[in-house]
Amino acid sequence: MMQFLGDPGTTRYDLRFSVMGIPVRVHPLFWLVGALLGSNSGPELSIVANWIGCLFVSILVHELGHALAARSFGWPPDIVLHGFGGFARYSPGYGYTRSKAIWITFAGPLAGFGLFAIVYCAHLWIRAGIAEEQPWAQTLTTSGAWPGINFAILQLEWINLFWGLFNLLPVFPLDGGQICSELLNARENHSGRIRAHQIGMITAGVVAAYFLNSSRIFGGLMFGSLAYQNYQIYTQLRRGYR
Repeated sequence: MMQFLGDPGTTRYDLRFSVMGIPVRVHPLFWLVGALLGSNSGPELSIVANWIGCLFVSILVHELGHALAARSFGWPPDIVLHGFGGFARYSPGYGYTRSKAIWITFAGPLAGFGLFAIVYCAHLWIRAGIAEEQPWAQTLTTSGAWPGINFAILQLEWINLFWGLFNLLPVFPLDGGQICSELLNARENHSGRIRAHQIGMITAGVVAAYFLNSSRIFGGLMFGSLAYQNYQIYTQLRRGYR
């Protein structure tokens, strides 16, 4: 997932655990931003908590995709969740290649699409059970827990499909922008880096205009910020500062 901030540093309120042997740290800012985003779904605390849970699982799975890919090449990773997203951090060692870097970057969205497929199949199974008037389906959909379950299913589908697709746009620092940068030989070629940020600037600007025209202010502001970020880097590269 994208990150607007660098590593925020550790705090006494960080949540720490490990998944499949990979260390994970969750900064308090992650929960705060998640609560702010979840408040758009409704004022009830249960809805906000449900949304935060869906966001947490989705971003963790995404970053695990990056981390597991890195570990498969022998580069031990760790994960930090904070702000609007997070990052999987690793130190490339022997055998580093551009193709490996691209695979590690793409593995994050791929993991999210995998989670979407699992949730979507479960959704279809429940809908089939309802249509066939299966007792288990009727019991589930008439229970008090069903509204929360249905909400979680829809949010997990939306986050992992649409956020995953937007994350693959060629806009730095999204995963798609990093892949674009690698394909243009951006880490070793100055003109390639310039082209990568030109593409990111234009793409983000178009997406921001689309969102604003559709009255989706948050999406417009987010991609507008990304467009400006790419413009800043582009101008610095043109002046030879980076």
